[in-house]
This record gives sequence, C-alpha cells and structure tokens, in this order.
Amino acid sequence: MSIRDWAAIRRALILGDSYNSEVNAHFADPTGDTARDAVKNICLVQSNDSALIAQQRIRFFREEVQKTHLKPTIVGQPKIDLDADVKYHPEVTVVLKQSLTSVPRGKYPKDARISWRLMNETSESLTFTKMNDVAALVYQQFFQNRFNFNKGKFIGWYISPLDGLNLQLYCLDATEAKRVAKYVVQAIGKTWNDSIFKVTSPDRDNIATPEQITILGKQKDAPIWRPNITVNSSKANINVWGAGNEEFELVGRLANGQFYAVSRKS
Repeated sequence: MSIRDWAAIRRALILGDSYNSEVNAHFADPTGDTARDAVKNICLVQSNDSALIAQQRIRFFREEVQKTHLKPTIVGQPKIDLDADVKYHPEVTVVLKQSLTSVPRGKYPKDARISWRLMNETSESLTFTKMNDVAALVYQQFFQNRFNFNKGKFIGWYISPLDGLNLQLYCLDATEAKRVAKYVVQAIGKTWNDSIFKVTSPDRDNIATPEQITILGKQKDAPIWRPNITVNSSKANINVWGAGNEEFELVGRLANGQFYAVSRKS
C-alpha cells in the first residue's frame, strides 16, 4: 500500500460518518472521568498515525472496549426469522412514569418498567378472556391505589425463571429495592424467596443537581446518571409472541386521568 493510499484511508477513518465518528458516539455521554477520556483518545485515529498504529487503535476499540469478539454476529438473516424459533411466554409490562409536576421545565419525564411472563400460558393458549383476567389483576395491584416507588442507582435483582420473573429494579436504596421486588412477586401470586433477592451498589454516585457543560457554545445541564425520582404506574400492556406489531393494552390512561381495566387490541 502506497503512502498516498494510506493517507486517503486515514482521512476516511477520521472524517465524516466513519470510524472516529463511531468512537465519539460510543463515548458521547459526558462523565468528567479523565480515565474514560484517556481511553477514548487511545481509540481515535490521529492525522499523523501510521497504518500499524491505526490498526492497533481500531483493534483495541473493537476487542477491549466493544468486545466484539464476544458478541457473535448474524449476517444476512433478519432477527424476526430467529425469533420464530424461540416461542416465549406472554409478557406483561407495567410502565411507570415520573409525575409531570416534578419534571423540571424543558425536560422529559423519566420512566421505569416492571415485567413478568405468564408461565402457565402460551400464545396458542392465551385468550382475550384470560387477558381480561390479567388486566383485572394488574389494575387491582398496580393502579387502584397508584403503585409507585423511588428510583435511583441501586439495582435490586430477583431472577426466578419458573415464576417468569427477571426483575432488574433501579431504586433509591436496598430497602426500597427489596420492597418493590417483594411487592411484585406477591402481587402476581408467587411465593417470595429471600435467598433469590440480590442488590448491587455501583461505586459511582449520582447527583441531584446536574453540572453545567458547554455544548456548541451554549450552557446545558449534563445528563444525570440514574436520577433519584419517584415513578407512578402509568399504563400496562401484554406482549404476545407471533402477534407481530399488534399491541394489547391491559390498563391505559383516559383523558380524564382515570384508569380502566380492559384488554384491547390496537
């Protein structure tokens, strides 16, 4: 490869929607972490890099940062074709949202999701009558008294495949995480197992007031990492394997702010 050829390739890696653009997008979330910034700089191809150095940078980004060698790629086959071979049980999801009155001006409300699978049902066995029964349970347990919890940086885990549960709850503290997990388990008629429940606490702290950063000459709030907020039950739906893009709503919000407990196909 001639020097001229390499110079053209290097420009392509640096400019436009190419390699350096991908690296910048991967590290786009500003954290103020100097070590993370240093890793980013190692990955970026520079204008004076030789072909060997650029190759090492790209390999480091792919293998050490993205770990692409641990993520097998499927080429030429649509994902839906693979999904067809895995028949999963119907999944119920309760969506919780931050109250609009607590959202700072110009910001969007944060949300959370709690879900579980109906292990005693399949797409073939599920009926609209059964969905209405699920809707009634969901309404009674999560909407009649507006279920809510305090979201934060601690993660509560409750994984019980036989019960259709794979809970990953971001909560304010360990006590809140356990309260929410236990409530969900018991609300859907399962038996709580204390030995299954686990909590992880990241070393990184979250802040209530975002720092100010300059983006394109304008002062903006930096993204808040796992903010401390309260989320309330907002709506619920059920995902049915093989139903395509059809959405089955269990509990939805009416214009007057009231909730109803019926299944409907959109």
